[in-house]
Amino acid sequence: MNKNNINLKNDSEACVADFISNIRSIALLLITLLLIIPLTVQADGLFDFQMKLAQKGNAEAQFKVGEMYETGFGVKEDRAEAENWITKAAGQGHETAGFKLLFWDIEKNGVTDKNKGELAALRTKADEGNAQAQYYVGKMYSRGVGEKRNSAKALEWLNKAALVGVLEAERESTMVRENQQRWAMEQKRKEEKKRAEQRAKKEKERLAKQEQQRKLQAQKEAEAKARADAKAKQNAKKNKAAAAEREKANRAAAEKARKQQLLAQQQADAKRREAEKQALIKKREAEEKKRQAQFESDPCSGKSARFLSTCK
Repeated sequence: MNKNNINLKNDSEACVADFISNIRSIALLLITLLLIIPLTVQADGLFDFQMKLAQKGNAEAQFKVGEMYETGFGVKEDRAEAENWITKAAGQGHETAGFKLLFWDIEKNGVTDKNKGELAALRTKADEGNAQAQYYVGKMYSRGVGEKRNSAKALEWLNKAALVGVLEAERESTMVRENQQRWAMEQKRKEEKKRAEQRAKKEKERLAKQEQQRKLQAQKEAEAKARADAKAKQNAKKNKAAAAEREKANRAAAEKARKQQLLAQQQADAKRREAEKQALIKKREAEEKKRQAQFESDPCSGKSARFLSTCK
């Protein structure tokens, strides 16, 4: 049988169990209504009737009066009076009253040296088939009184008592099943909540990791940009320095060329002046030679003739 068939079988059994539980609950409700409605109408009269019998020493009536005080049926609820009358019934040997007093004692004080013998006797009677003993053992497992709370064992004993007509056992078993359903639903909600929390935690961790990676990537990009900016700045500084050097070299070269041009111009002017000077000297020499020659040929001609006595 594969896993799917096993799950299908379990689901079917669970459905059947729920159906039977619902039928039993409906039947219990109908029985309760049939029993309670007439009694409710005559509750006061019934309490008075039971009280008269109880006061005459009837143990069963004393137990019923105690239960009425316990539940507030036909009379104002009074736990002290309930314990008083049920104690009277138990004192006359009413077995169920004794079981109830034992349950109350263990519920209040726990299992003690005083009551553990009675508890052992109760279990023995339950094992022997005493329906009321079975009901109280089941109730102890149901409520966690004297026993560790155990729904499976509670239902085991309560169902035994209910099968022989203990109405309280049927009501208690219904409550146990309802508690089981509530517990199962609560567990399911807790598991779903836990899974949701785990999913949320994983998603949070994923987002945190993603954010961390994003920040790391942003940091790397910022560092890379900073390095690029620093390098660009350094290159710009170098380029600026190189440009300044080039500009300085260009200015120096231009200044040198200007000076060379000026020097060449000065040298050319000097040569020109020297040439002009030499030309003037040569001209004067030529003129002087010419005058000399003229003078030699005709001393009385020319400007200097007036200074010569021979020419007067």
